Amino acid sequence: MTPSETSPQTPSPEDDLTPEATAAQTQNEMPDAETSGAETPSAEPAPPENPEQETAEAASEEPAEAAPSSAEEAPSPASNEPPAAPPSSEEEDAPILPPSEDEEEKRRRKILLAALLALVAALCLVAYLFVRYLNRPEPLPELLPVPVEVNYPPHYLFAIYDVDAPLGVALSPEGDRLYVTESRGERLIKIFDTKGNLLGSFAPPRTTPAERSPVYIATDAQGRVFVTDRLQHAVFVYDRDGNYLDTILAPTLTLSEYIAKHTGAKPQPGTFAYDIFEEEVHYQDAEGNDKTLPRPDRPTWAPLGVAFTTDGRLILTDVGRKEGKENHRVLIFPAEIIAATDWTEFNPAIQQFGSFGEADDQFQFPNMAVLDAQGRFIVSDGNNGRLSVWDTQGNLLYLLGAGTGAGALNLPRGLFLDDRQRLYVADAVGQAIRVYDFAAEEPTFLFSFGVPGTLKGQFNYPNAVVVDASGRLYITDRENNRVQVWSY
Repeated sequence: MTPSETSPQTPSPEDDLTPEATAAQTQNEMPDAETSGAETPSAEPAPPENPEQETAEAASEEPAEAAPSSAEEAPSPASNEPPAAPPSSEEEDAPILPPSEDEEEKRRRKILLAALLALVAALCLVAYLFVRYLNRPEPLPELLPVPVEVNYPPHYLFAIYDVDAPLGVALSPEGDRLYVTESRGERLIKIFDTKGNLLGSFAPPRTTPAERSPVYIATDAQGRVFVTDRLQHAVFVYDRDGNYLDTILAPTLTLSEYIAKHTGAKPQPGTFAYDIFEEEVHYQDAEGNDKTLPRPDRPTWAPLGVAFTTDGRLILTDVGRKEGKENHRVLIFPAEIIAATDWTEFNPAIQQFGSFGEADDQFQFPNMAVLDAQGRFIVSDGNNGRLSVWDTQGNLLYLLGAGTGAGALNLPRGLFLDDRQRLYVADAVGQAIRVYDFAAEEPTFLFSFGVPGTLKGQFNYPNAVVVDASGRLYITDRENNRVQVWSY
């Protein structure tokens, strides 16, 4: 039977070839093994039993064998492969496939690069803050308010050494000046900036170091400096630069008032002085002539602690004697009298409470008194080793720090209340600063810091403490002859 009889379809050009011709054509179209790099088979396959089947298989294999070597070459004329059909609507509607592995890798690299840049920026910021702290060890600005319940001890920064047995310490209202009293040597009041640079010093006029003994110090809202003096039994008042202004000689008497009553004229600041060890008061008249007056007859008192309330009242502690007895008490002067620039009519209505003794409502050398936000007076009762808390009428509320255990006091001296109502107590014999929380109705002990010694951050008779608006603490370390600076 001939090939035409086996298929009713119209024969293709390949169907007209005999098996021998088809094989020869296929052999000619196949690439040479040596030039194409293909291996020559070691044995030829057995010929098919049916020549027609061989012709059909050869025809079906011919397009693949005659395929071009690259995509750019045109297809062989002998190829009967139909052209690629355009994508169907089903293919166009196919879902979008996820990005390839290369695109995913690029995305991961971008994220990693952004993270590295953020880390480098953070490290640069930390390095800047660290270098800034080394060059200028000041507390950083408070970015977020910390509640008073979050309490932890401060850390030591540095010390100011250009002082001799410092006792009292105070800050100017602006917080840019530090005032320190000395109890040995020249017994001066020294002015420092907050970095510890000495700006100046001053002392009561017409006095020698042996005739003065400044102890505690405070500043009012006007920037005036108030200093108690144990030898002079007086409170000296200066301007912010240390220029002498006036003296509180007794609870109801100032030096300017005494001179004005005897001369009929108000003396000008800096033109008068009084030394308790002299028999006369010195002043200058309107023409600048030096004049004297007999020493004033004043009641005996011994002002020790000095502080101001937020509304401008002056608080003094008095450890003097009255009629042969110790007269240990707290005195509160009205704000309007203290704020006046003319003290030639100084007759304040003074509130007072306390007496000498060991009873709960008595004092033995009250060193300092302050007023908290709830209107309670807090007094460091030095030789009784405790704090006593009083209401605004002078009635005792309770005692703190007595006995043993956490918060126990040995010799409490200077006090300071910060803006969070934390009370700082300088425990001179305990060689530490004790801190209490007075924000609540019932005060509680928070923590203490400091140990005895002469090294950095160690105390040897701490006597007073003041805290600035940024949380930096200044502590007089008497026997180590320095003012220690701490910060949160």
